[in-house]
Amino acid sequence: MPKLSFIDSLLRSGKRFIPTNILQPSPVVNFREGESKILTYASASNKMKFFSAFVRDGLESGDLVNYIYPNEESEIVRARLTEHGVKVEKYERKGALVLETANEFFMQDGKFDNEGTIVRALDGWNEAKKKGYKHVRDLEDLGNFSFVDGQWRKYIKDYWLDSRWNDPNVSQWATSREAVGIVYDSFIMEITAINVEHMTDTEVTEILKAFGRGTLAPARFIDLIGDMELFSQSIGLNHEQLSGRRILLEFDPTSDYEKVIDSLAKESMANVELLFVFTSNTSPLRRYLAKQSAIKFFLTSLSTSTPKSTSENTLLLPAKNTPLILDAISKVLETYADANVCFVFDILTELLTIVGRERTFNFLSHALDMLSSKNTTTLFLLNTTAHEPKTVSQLRSLFSDQLAYDKNGLEIVKTS
Repeated sequence: MPKLSFIDSLLRSGKRFIPTNILQPSPVVNFREGESKILTYASASNKMKFFSAFVRDGLESGDLVNYIYPNEESEIVRARLTEHGVKVEKYERKGALVLETANEFFMQDGKFDNEGTIVRALDGWNEAKKKGYKHVRDLEDLGNFSFVDGQWRKYIKDYWLDSRWNDPNVSQWATSREAVGIVYDSFIMEITAINVEHMTDTEVTEILKAFGRGTLAPARFIDLIGDMELFSQSIGLNHEQLSGRRILLEFDPTSDYEKVIDSLAKESMANVELLFVFTSNTSPLRRYLAKQSAIKFFLTSLSTSTPKSTSENTLLLPAKNTPLILDAISKVLETYADANVCFVFDILTELLTIVGRERTFNFLSHALDMLSSKNTTTLFLLNTTAHEPKTVSQLRSLFSDQLAYDKNGLEIVKTS
């Protein structure tokens, strides 16, 4: 990474203006406390990368993690978890990681023991609470429901929809009923995963609706099959080809351009990569992405003169202080030097307006140099309707990859 003079000066003097807590290595799986999600995958999906991140995040945060997996994966689960950085033996000895096959968890004497399983699971939650764990993370990989001979309706009716899970009037853990199950007490975080590789689209939809009591609610699903290349495929690339690119996205502010960023966020999450979004404190993009808990926001504000952390994932930056914005980029690259990371910059129009053309181009030149790593993917947004054609043309000349989005959708202008 090139060293810029002002960054060298900051390092030599020992002064860094970005608070360290906003950039401490943190969960990369988009998950909130009390959330229950359904995940679909196929054999080609790198599910263990995603699962391992969910498990590792929990263990390193002081959670109890229960991981149920298909019987045929008994020989590989521990190896794959270890490969992705989970200290399996250490956490098993402590009792913080419980690994069981679906047969071991759900079956008793060769029969589906829904009653006994529910009782054991609820007792386990209570015990974990008493022991002082921060959360319980349940990861139930049901595979293709082979443990109930493929009878997924039986599983959903007799286990998933049991009132002891999902009725706030019965369950001490349920706070409300919503599509795709429930909203749990904040102590619980849950993933239910299904291998849909050999299912028809109709059957998949039927299963997902059954989980949601007849309602299909995409916001509560994670689709590793589609999400792992959701954005990259829309511009004719795969995820590997996307990495390392610095892309200009020109957008019409009256369009739903936020959907493009949402697809990039989902792809980043599915590939267990962090996403950093630089945007203004009042931007539509910030509001659109607010529920994505894995995104870290750097919000520019005219009312602040120094960096200020407002939440675990949000830092306010002075809008007119471009050296501080570059310092934030530098700190991210330093903190996550060995990881693939993604950046979205929705501040070019704001900078052009408040600090002027010369300072904005100077900032952009430095930023593009800093973001030249093959492990970094960057998307710069530009509201072209707000600027002179000459300025837009000069900005375009800095990018080998250019996209445009208006009411007609996404257009690939050029790719390198």
